[in-house]
Amino acid sequence: MEMVEHLGREVIILSNQVKHYLHQAAESEGISGAQSRILHFIYLEGNERDIFQKDIEESFYLGRSTVTQTLQSMEKSALIMRCSVEHDARLKKLVLTEKGRTLNERIDKKINYMEERLKSNLSKEEIQQFYSLMGKMSENLMKLNSDRIYGMQEKVFEQEVKEC
Repeated sequence: MEMVEHLGREVIILSNQVKHYLHQAAESEGISGAQSRILHFIYLEGNERDIFQKDIEESFYLGRSTVTQTLQSMEKSALIMRCSVEHDARLKKLVLTEKGRTLNERIDKKINYMEERLKSNLSKEEIQQFYSLMGKMSENLMKLNSDRIYGMQEKVFEQEVKEC
């Protein structure tokens, strides 16, 4: 029996391997993977603009209660502070503490090491090709999702079945 190749399966396996490493890197520092991603987001974006809870919710596609719980835990661990902004005291921007900044830098070193290992036996051309292929596959899935939303997927599938 011939083995069927499934690109989606291979993408999931690689993604899970990366996630597993990232979660271990975060957990070895005493925080969750989600906290690590939020810490890194605030670290990067916070230099450019004020970051609010709503930004975390929208960037990570997470619900308000999930983000509230995660941020409260991070605040309790002294990784972040919520600070009032001048133009509206009701708004609280998220700011890294020195402890949060140091922790992010340690985790970042582990992530950079993983990135180097990930591409260690790949040429620059192979890396460029990988990005190109991932972009094309992502576009294909976005189109599939929009087709599904508008009911096009079933019509295309029915037509393909008729053509067989």
